[in-house]
Amino acid sequence: MQNMGEKAFNYDTFKTAYDTDLRIQEIVKNFNQDMIDLKDEEMDDVKVPMKNKGKDDVSKMAKRATKVGDI
Repeated sequence: MQNMGEKAFNYDTFKTAYDTDLRIQEIVKNFNQDMIDLKDEEMDDVKVPMKNKGKDDVSKMAKRATKVGDI
């Protein structure tokens, strides 16, 4: 794509553009020196809470399901 008369971007120029232009920040999910990951879904902006690591949710649900209360 050289010599097409358009401006060329490298990592530093893209990072500067990303840091200063909110429009670019709105469409870019993540980037590094090798790639740019664009947002492609409406859910890309939704924060998903982290699951509790080391907790066995299925085991907890089974215990609740079999609990009949104090006899």
